[in-house]
Amino acid sequence: MRALIVEDEPLLIEDLEECLLEEQFNVDLAQKLTKASDLVAAEEYDLILLDLGLPDGDGLDLLKTIKNDHQETAVIIITARSETEDKVKGLELGSDDYLAKPFPIAELRARIHAVMRRKYNINDNQIAAGPVKLNVDHIKLLVNDEPMEVTETEYKMMRYLMLNKNKTITRIALAEHIWGSKIDDRFSLDFINSHMKNIRKKLSAAGVENLIKTVYGVGYKLTTYETE
Repeated sequence: MRALIVEDEPLLIEDLEECLLEEQFNVDLAQKLTKASDLVAAEEYDLILLDLGLPDGDGLDLLKTIKNDHQETAVIIITARSETEDKVKGLELGSDDYLAKPFPIAELRARIHAVMRRKYNINDNQIAAGPVKLNVDHIKLLVNDEPMEVTETEYKMMRYLMLNKNKTITRIALAEHIWGSKIDDRFSLDFINSHMKNIRKKLSAAGVENLIKTVYGVGYKLTTYETE
């Protein structure tokens, strides 16, 4: 998954980035509103941690843009503004949560888990597609309740596809999800194809066929059994 930190305090940025990396996000950083706006316009993020008091503007202006143009992106406001009026305004504009500084990283982590569970309708930290279950907190994939061995990259690909069930995911989106936005398209896309071939072999050996469809010229779609 991909996350954007919009924050101008260097020490807090380090803590936030470490937290998100531990949660297996690929992370982009923006210390100013202008850079954050450019990134939001060019990229798709699963989660944005948004400070309001930025050197060149108000984060609430960016929040409006995010919720107008990227409604599925989750936003957690992190700010020194602790007044009820600011919190209400942020929530009314569509933020998914609001944390007043200072806060313990453990609380942020818990808020991230809660927001992402709501965003993807995750129950008991698991996503299911037919006989396949994936634990979102650990590198663990089950087929008919039996563990299926996967590499970290294969797990990340399956997690992204299962979080976006019944949606066509481009190869570029998969590559950026795993390696971030700074990728070599040709190398990464060949890598994606190779990993997808291995995933399908492992699923087939476990008795699962046709779970992941190829959308030719575009990418892949994980189609749940219930919709076929």
